[in-house]
Amino acid sequence: MTRLPDRIPVSFSAIAPEAILLAAACVLLAVAVFLPGRAGRGMSRLVAVAALVAAAAVSAVQFHDAARFAFDQTLRIDAFGQAARMIVFAAGALTVAVGWDEAGVDDRTVEFHALLLTAAAGMSLLAVSASFVTLFVALELFSLALYVLVAIRSQREPGLEGALKYLIIGSVGAAFLLYGSALVYGSTGALEFSRIRAALASGQPHEVLLMAGLGMVVVGLTFKANAAPFHLWTPDAYEGAPTPVTAFMSASTKAVALIAVMRVLVVSFPRQSEVWEIAVAAVAIASFVLGNLGALRQRDVKRMLAYSTVGHTGFLLTAVAADSAAGARALLFYLAVYAAMNVGAFALLAVRERELGRPPVIGDFTGWGYRRPVLGAAMLVFMLSLAGFPPTGGFLGKLYVFSAAVQAGQTYLAIVGVVATMVALVYYLRIPLALYDRGESAREPAPAPPRFDLAAAVTVLAALAVMVAGVAPAPLLDLARTAGSSLF
Repeated sequence: MTRLPDRIPVSFSAIAPEAILLAAACVLLAVAVFLPGRAGRGMSRLVAVAALVAAAAVSAVQFHDAARFAFDQTLRIDAFGQAARMIVFAAGALTVAVGWDEAGVDDRTVEFHALLLTAAAGMSLLAVSASFVTLFVALELFSLALYVLVAIRSQREPGLEGALKYLIIGSVGAAFLLYGSALVYGSTGALEFSRIRAALASGQPHEVLLMAGLGMVVVGLTFKANAAPFHLWTPDAYEGAPTPVTAFMSASTKAVALIAVMRVLVVSFPRQSEVWEIAVAAVAIASFVLGNLGALRQRDVKRMLAYSTVGHTGFLLTAVAADSAAGARALLFYLAVYAAMNVGAFALLAVRERELGRPPVIGDFTGWGYRRPVLGAAMLVFMLSLAGFPPTGGFLGKLYVFSAAVQAGQTYLAIVGVVATMVALVYYLRIPLALYDRGESAREPAPAPPRFDLAAAVTVLAALAVMVAGVAPAPLLDLARTAGSSLF
């Protein structure tokens, strides 16, 4: 058994981003909730953006610092975790902009931003967790906040239904993780990832208790990454949540969940890699199949993109299964591009939803590329990037993932990924074909000149980021290489 130290040193710099975000959330609940409507809404938005920018600045400053442990090896502050933190904070700040004029959230704006900051703090903590204790606490912190955010428009039944399914299935995933952690502790006498690795350095690597715990840990974490077959909560939660919340969930939850999966498996269980690589590959293939088949049947764009996220989990798990620095680099590059694609696509859905007064279906984009040419071009970029067309960031992300899989001797995963990409073309190209259907466009009345919309600005910014990542990937790739190397 590991003897606990008499005194655990405190490192405030290690938890500075979380402290900033939680302090801002407390300020909002203590002050802004008592301000009159417009003043409270304005203050909550400004405080939320300021806190997220400050947290991102702290992570950026610490990015190139030497990796270190904090709080008796329960946290590991390294470039790998800092990269995930910055993805979360950027997605959070863009979500505030997307939700600026969101109907149904205005009367709960203060609570919305306080919960958003709390969720971001939990995700940030998860990204640097180096112990099953901090991992579970972080997981539950952001999950509880997201359950409420999905149902924040309490008068809408789809939101309540989605939140309930998310809560029930998320609780099952948390139980798997908790019980798996207990079995690993029973086998090794440790909960910290580095100490588990040391305990397993000698002895029987495939002991039954350990293998059962490892399997349950993988299941629990893939629940949160909405990987198939643990994805059943995803379509209803994404459809029922306000669109800004869906944008945040699609980008941030997946990022930190995959970062956690890779950190846990690579750091704690290197001697068991031949077992967990097969398990992760099986989940990746299931995600390819079930995610793409589910998306093919959808006409509601939000549900289609929800199933699309399940399919993309397959690509991300392929990078994890590679179990190499190249896989970590591919994972981080893909996560950054993926966050931009999804935040931008859901921001555009928010714009169209406000125009229609209801969730858009694919037919609602017929001829829209002529009526809103800039936004139509942005949606074209997102769909082509999600489908993996050059010269977008999505194409390079898939290329790096396939390359890492081939280098690791997992060519079969790359082949399955290529087939999944070809199947996904069927539903991704429906929207571009609708956008530029000139015959239907000619029948529509000329629209009024659009007013400035922050969600539209986020859409354009995200589309530019996706194109830059595809045309000039070197800066982002260098950051991903540095971050990936810090894990290995």
